Amino acid sequence: MKVLRFIDENFEKILSSFFLFSMVVLLSAVVFFRFVLDRGLAFAEELDRMAFVWMVYTAAAFAAQRGAHIRLEAVGLLLPKKLNHYMRYFADLLWVGFNLIIIREGINVVSSMFKYRYESPAMGWSMAYVYTVVPISFTLMTFRIIQRHIREIRQLRKATSSNTGGQ
Repeated sequence: MKVLRFIDENFEKILSSFFLFSMVVLLSAVVFFRFVLDRGLAFAEELDRMAFVWMVYTAAAFAAQRGAHIRLEAVGLLLPKKLNHYMRYFADLLWVGFNLIIIREGINVVSSMFKYRYESPAMGWSMAYVYTVVPISFTLMTFRIIQRHIREIRQLRKATSSNTGGQ
């Protein structure tokens, strides 16, 4: 159970960190080869761009898990607390709806890229593998938004039941 909890709490953070670390290593190699050895590393530059895209999308899923995405906080501060709470639920509901559209369209794009092969210039990899980050990350975001709300509802119920004496 501890392993599952660790993965649940840290999956996106680990992935984002891995891609960020990969970017640093790849860019360091590119700079070294270009300025010290006077050679280029086209495959490393290409792989670095791919790692950047994956890092951004997995970090977005991490932000969704933490509830740290940019919102209309100023509007929320002007509203009564209870109304603000409902506004957040409504905004997240819209966000989940948007995510579902992006997931569907991302799957369509990826499947079309597998069907009509589009390869990266330097490595010859199918770009479909790079683009799979879109449906994967938006699925993770959707899961994390729902998971966060379920946890908030459980905490609210737990707090309510402890305030009423467990009745």
